[in-house]
Amino acid sequence: MLKKLFFLTSLCLTISSCGMRSPELTISSGSNGSGYQKISEQIIDSAKYVGNIDLQDEFQSEGSLQNLERLLNKETDFALLQLDVASKALKEGKVEAVAVLANEYIHLITREDTGIKNIIDLQQKKIAVGAAGSGIYFTSSRVFNAIHLDIVQAQLGINEGFSQLRSKEIDALVYIGPLGASEKVKQELSQDNNLKLIGIKPNIQNYLTLNFPESYQNAFIPEGSYRILPAEPTQNLSTVSTPTALVTRPDVEKNTVALLTWSIISTAREYGKFYPELTSAQSPETLLHQGLVHIHPGATHAMAYGDPRSAWLRYLRENKPLQAASIMLLSTSSIGFFIRWWTKRRSSAIMKSSRQSIAELRALVENNPQQALENVEQLRQQHRLMLVDGALSQEAYEEIEKMTSIISDRCHSWQKRQERKFALNTLKLIGDWQNDLKKDPNSALDRINQVEKELKTMLLRNEINIETYALIQQLILILTLIMCFVPKGVLVQEMTEKAQSENRSNLGKSGQKGKIRAKGKKRPQSANIPTNKLQSFDRQVKFNKDQV
Repeated sequence: MLKKLFFLTSLCLTISSCGMRSPELTISSGSNGSGYQKISEQIIDSAKYVGNIDLQDEFQSEGSLQNLERLLNKETDFALLQLDVASKALKEGKVEAVAVLANEYIHLITREDTGIKNIIDLQQKKIAVGAAGSGIYFTSSRVFNAIHLDIVQAQLGINEGFSQLRSKEIDALVYIGPLGASEKVKQELSQDNNLKLIGIKPNIQNYLTLNFPESYQNAFIPEGSYRILPAEPTQNLSTVSTPTALVTRPDVEKNTVALLTWSIISTAREYGKFYPELTSAQSPETLLHQGLVHIHPGATHAMAYGDPRSAWLRYLRENKPLQAASIMLLSTSSIGFFIRWWTKRRSSAIMKSSRQSIAELRALVENNPQQALENVEQLRQQHRLMLVDGALSQEAYEEIEKMTSIISDRCHSWQKRQERKFALNTLKLIGDWQNDLKKDPNSALDRINQVEKELKTMLLRNEINIETYALIQQLILILTLIMCFVPKGVLVQEMTEKAQSENRSNLGKSGQKGKIRAKGKKRPQSANIPTNKLQSFDRQVKFNKDQV
């Protein structure tokens, strides 16, 4: 029997290891230090640590146009493209989208001394529109042609473009990319106060988004994005943006695309530096497919169902006849026996550990029911997670739940007892304090200090809540104020006089004589306390006592 189990286990492990073999894939992104290269590095990390995919980026690319050409020639499996560049190939079905990973903003950069204030002022100016084969060149040409702007084109990359802009060989340059993704653009704009960004007027924004709805959308570059002092731009600057999409060919295996897509979904927050909305998104799937129409089936599958490696489990859950057949097969096979034995053994170990924990909680209930109750809830939460993960059987969970419910009820019961006991003790302390105040004010003050120390200890041990603590502290403050207003010996003297007066009345002595003797006595100067103040303190003490 054991040999058979060992053989079946080895077979399952062999099949699993074959199925988990890492695919070797390539991606084409951009040049060193570019925004595309940074996005590519994050995709490679996601693929490696989530999907166990070996993804390599060994290309030096000028950008979207060259990436698209490599993808169509099957030189690479995946590529980063501006959606406006990929639009035609997507419509023709030559490529398919995987996910949107950033939004690329049109940056129009010029010098302060040119007098250029917006895109219309670029008429007849010499503009660096990007290197041939780049997405910047494609978008620049498309936008300037669409709005009928006559410019002198200079096909220059970013580095050469900034160099000629500073030397006044050109009047402006165009950069298209995610906000803050290009180290070169950030460096130039932050260090040279003579450089500035100009915007695109709203009427041109609307024209571009209406004529190319699949490619462009209205956007703005936030104030101070590239320089703080002085701010650059000086205010929110209107522009248009186009999404950056990860694109592949239709013939790339569906499961491979699904696994890479799931790797991106699982690490969506890491793409927040390129696509800020992903940082706080609860469901990144919507943002990753926003604006996409022609999507690879593998990407659609991962967005809808999650990790493709567990697809057979999902299929089993949705297929009732197959469930019944599988249950019958497993229950009559050695694998089924092994699974039941393993589950039962693990549940027994959990049961044993739980009983020990519950026994420890029983000892804690009487001393600190609040702490015991918190520990019980933590234990119950652990068991719920074990049940969901399949580490604990339903029967074992129900049995443990019964035991923890009993402990929870005991905790609540002991909490009520403690609260009642505390209330009674507080009332007794108030009564004792009143008696001590009549006899020995110093002893009464010591008792107040002792009560305050005990109160703090009980709060730290969670034996009372903060509201009760505040209420008793208020009462202690009132009692302390009474001690301050009533000088030593006054209350004792008053009580003595009251007792003597009552004795004289009981003995039948004349009220007139009592008055004459009372008049003959001189009360101490310190005892001249207004009766209404003492009555007010008494009423306050009684109010707080009733609250307790």
